[in-house]
Amino acid sequence: MLPDLPVLGRAGLAIAVANAAPEAKRAAHYVTARAGGEGAVREVVELVLKAQGKWEQTIRLARA
Repeated sequence: MLPDLPVLGRAGLAIAVANAAPEAKRAAHYVTARAGGEGAVREVVELVLKAQGKWEQTIRLARA
């Protein structure tokens, strides 16, 4: 909870999971739709890969 706040303030992309403390959510640039332990990391990885234009390539490689 509160120990996360300084790290969130220093991160280039501060992310909080859906079930994070309200203070962490307010400090985050992005709050996931999924809770911690319920796919939040996958959600963020997909978000980043799509923003980088690498999502389709990743899907193709995963299917190979």
